[in-house]
Amino acid sequence: MATETLKIEISWPASIEVPEGATVNAQVWVGTETADYRMISDGDICAPAATSPATLELTYDSEDLQSDSATAWNYLRTSPYLMHNGKRLNIARLAKVSIEEARQSGWKIAIS
Repeated sequence: MATETLKIEISWPASIEVPEGATVNAQVWVGTETADYRMISDGDICAPAATSPATLELTYDSEDLQSDSATAWNYLRTSPYLMHNGKRLNIARLAKVSIEEARQSGWKIAIS
């Protein structure tokens, strides 16, 4: 069992008005290229949305990336969004990345 930290850099356009106290949120799922199977974040992870980009950090056990079957899980997925006072400020769009790419170069997502 080894722990890893995934850093997700999330940026948004200046056209989205982001009030003071807003956060950028995401849930991270692991699966195949076409489907999700297990959430590896414990609910939403979040960070202050004071400036774009913001960085979310998720520490997880590497065993969380292993399938219980013969299926190879090799992709991460999320739909990040900005939130303030219980309201979403943007429409979340699905983003995915291969686990290897995320490990090598991090994960950068631009939301709209």
